[in-house]
Amino acid sequence: MRVLFRGIVAACPGCGGRGLFRRPSRRGWLRIRKACPSCGLVFERTHGHWIGAVAVNTVLSTVAILIVLVVAFVVAWPDPEVLEVLVPTVATSLVAPLAFAPISRSLWTAMVVLVLPPDDPPSVGTRPI
Repeated sequence: MRVLFRGIVAACPGCGGRGLFRRPSRRGWLRIRKACPSCGLVFERTHGHWIGAVAVNTVLSTVAILIVLVVAFVVAWPDPEVLEVLVPTVATSLVAPLAFAPISRSLWTAMVVLVLPPDDPPSVGTRPI
């Protein structure tokens, strides 16, 4: 549970260190470092590693959009207008993927660390991940 919590708060799943993402700048907020500055845990273990982070981001964004949609309908009940429901839902669909980008990367890395701990050597005859 500690490893997953570290992933949710965008900390290193191995040591809990911070600073995985570059400071907010024109290109820096969405870019994760190659390794943890504290313990040296390499985040991208294989080609295509971040595909899982895209899936996590999609799930988190979809859940956020559905929650906003339901809340908008409940607030606008009994006579919901289209704009009362559409505006917050579209705004959430534009902001949520960007807001969840760092969390989804660190959470995906935490899930990978749970399945394939960095200290375990690869089995004979398998490619290192």
